[in-house]
Formats: sequence, structure tokens, C-alpha cells
Amino acid sequence: MSVFRKDAFGRAWVLLSPERGLLASDFGSVPQPPERSPLSPDADGPVEEVARYGGGDGSEPWTMRVVSHPSDMLSGRRFTQEGDDLFRSGSPLGYQEIIVEHPDARQTLDRMPADHLVDVLRLYRDRLALLAQRPGVKHVQLTRNVGRAAGALFEHPHAHLLALPVPNRWVEEEMEAGRNHHAEHGECLFCAVLKREVAVRERVVSANAEFVAVAPFASKTPFETWILPRRHASGFAAVPANHLRLLADILQGVLRALNDALDSPPYNMALHTSPLPDQDGFHWHFEILPRLTTQAGYDWGAGFFVNPTPPEDAARFLREALALQQVSG
Repeated sequence: MSVFRKDAFGRAWVLLSPERGLLASDFGSVPQPPERSPLSPDADGPVEEVARYGGGDGSEPWTMRVVSHPSDMLSGRRFTQEGDDLFRSGSPLGYQEIIVEHPDARQTLDRMPADHLVDVLRLYRDRLALLAQRPGVKHVQLTRNVGRAAGALFEHPHAHLLALPVPNRWVEEEMEAGRNHHAEHGECLFCAVLKREVAVRERVVSANAEFVAVAPFASKTPFETWILPRRHASGFAAVPANHLRLLADILQGVLRALNDALDSPPYNMALHTSPLPDQDGFHWHFEILPRLTTQAGYDWGAGFFVNPTPPEDAARFLREALALQQVSG
């Protein structure tokens, strides 16, 4: 039976409609990357190196590196606006970077050694903190697009960092909902929801001492999964170094479960974070969105999302995939 659910973190409603059914993905599976790519060591790729990490004195290849984005959409020029309330425009201030997460194109995030993933997460944290300090920046974000259907520029494992002088619509909605809830109830909205989810456990996919992975109550897409810290923190840049291993563990587990359960679907992963520390009403988190369905005219016209997979079913399916991982070793 179909049911509407309100997204606690924004203005959207979601229609959960199991009757609609989740058909075989239009986007297929992500194939194994080739051994080499334009981002591989010594490749003649369309990017300029910004920084490299590892490799000692230079005789060994790098372990991670930061390169420029091949697009020149944004520049470091000062942000200026012109126009009026009806028609306003602004100069394209912004910064884009690509983090090449491993020299081996086949070492995807779910397969790479756990110690290396910890280094990758540390690099995410440090580069985002650096970009947040740039003049005029009001929003920073990190996204990972896996598979061409999810918008990936390269098959090589990489993340895209973006810093802009304008806010992100989705993060702004979450912050507004968080501020309103804190003003009315004196508590963080994210912390309150997480406390309820952990108590009920129906939508919990995985959890450890510091992080919880859940299928949101009003999931907009099938198998949408969020990873949140148990402790309140508004900015990813403030994640303690000794928590990164636990974050790596839960992230790898969730990605492996999605790949095992859904046959390696294309997916997007986005980090929602604030460049400002100590915001009472906001809580940083990762959102993982497998590309399993397309939005039809009905969805766009009605102004809400239609999800054929209830999050309770998705969470149970992913928990089973995680259990099989543990049995197989």
C-alpha cells in the first residue's frame, strides 16, 4: 500500500509506492575499470597536478594526488553580483579540484586497503578545510560519481571537491529545518532523528561506536543510505583523526553491501557539511544514492519523489548483504 512520508530535513514529501515495483535498473552495472586511465601515474591526462601525497623522495609513485578539474567553468576572481530581485547574476567565483584516490585505477573505494581509505578520508577533510578558508566561499562540498550513468568524468576512483560563493539548495533546506527544530525543541534535529532510528533499528543498515548508516524514513530514491556521526558535529573538517578508521570501516561495508545486493550499480555519494563549525542545528553526513530509477514526468510535475522501495525493505536487504560478507570473510 502506498503512503506519503514527510522529509524531516526539508520541505519535500515522498510517495513510497511498492506497487510501482523496482524494475531492473535502466543503468546496468558499473564495469570493472581498465588497468590504466587518464588519471594513472605518468598518463598524459587532461588535468594539471595541484598536490601529490606519498612517494617518499619521488622515486616511488604517488599514493594520492589532487589535480585541477578539466572544466574551466569557475575562476578565483572576486564574486560580484549585478541586477535586481527579478534578474540577478554573479561572476563565476569558485574552486574545483579532483582527488585521485589511488594510483591503481581498479582500487575502488570499496576494495582498497582500509589503511589507504583512512588516508583518503583524511585528505578529504584537509582539502575541504583548506577550500573553506578561501575568500568569498560560503559552501563546500565533496561528491563521488561512480559510473557514467551517475555522471563520472573518469573510471579511475576519484572525488570532486567544490567551493562556491552561493549556498547549496539541499544543504540550505537541511540547515533551515535544523534551525527551526532547535529553536522549538532546543535540540539538534539530526541528533534527535538518529537517536530514534538507533532505538527502533528498523532502518539501521550498520553501526559502530562512532557512526551509524541508515536508510532515511523518507528516502527519495531506492536504497538511499546516509552515514552520520553519533556525536554532534556540523563540519566534516572537525572529524577527529582517531575516528577516521571507524568511518572507513562503515563506509566500505555499506558500499560493498550495495554492490553485492544490487550488482554494482552506478551511484552518487555526496558529503553535506558546513564550512562553519559549531552550528547547533546541523549535522554533517554522507548521502549515498544508487542510480536505479529515473524520475518521470509524474515525479517532476507533482513536485515530490516516488520511491518504489520502502527504506525498511532496503535496510533489511543491505543488512543481509553485510551478514553474508561476514560469513564469507
